[in-house]
Amino acid sequence: MHIFLNGFMGVGKSTIGKDLSQILDLPFIDLDNYIEQQEGRSIPDIFQKESESGFRLIEQKHLLSLLTLKDRHIIALGGGTMSSLKNHSIILQNGVCIYLYKPWEEIATYIKNMEGRPLASTLSLAELEVIFHQRAYFYELCQLKTPVNTTFTAQKLASYLKLSTNR
Repeated sequence: MHIFLNGFMGVGKSTIGKDLSQILDLPFIDLDNYIEQQEGRSIPDIFQKESESGFRLIEQKHLLSLLTLKDRHIIALGGGTMSSLKNHSIILQNGVCIYLYKPWEEIATYIKNMEGRPLASTLSLAELEVIFHQRAYFYELCQLKTPVNTTFTAQKLASYLKLSTNR
């Protein structure tokens, strides 16, 4: 069973995933990076040429391909991956999904300065906040939820995972 990291853009899924990968000695895959490698183009380019709905189909295809991996992996999902009910179901059936939570107010302080994020570069903070709250429903359906704050460490998360999953 894989360990999926989920949450809104900017919560630290990739950074935490890399740290967790080292602690648990499991390979790490960032779904967005994987998509870019497989497609030979950037996420912003895919959004521009295919629209968000086209990107979501491409994302789902590559998510399904990752599920064929036999060994356990830590997989950082894109911020909108779980918004699809099919993806949501697939993820929960194939691993443990952890919701890395930060309140909107913390995310909003630096989200507009993030590069390579198609939605952050084209939408206002008010529009991004609406998306944050729409996705929160799906994030809350994850098996585990942990706040990412000043007391958070990947080591604590690893210990918590070992206790809660007996692995």
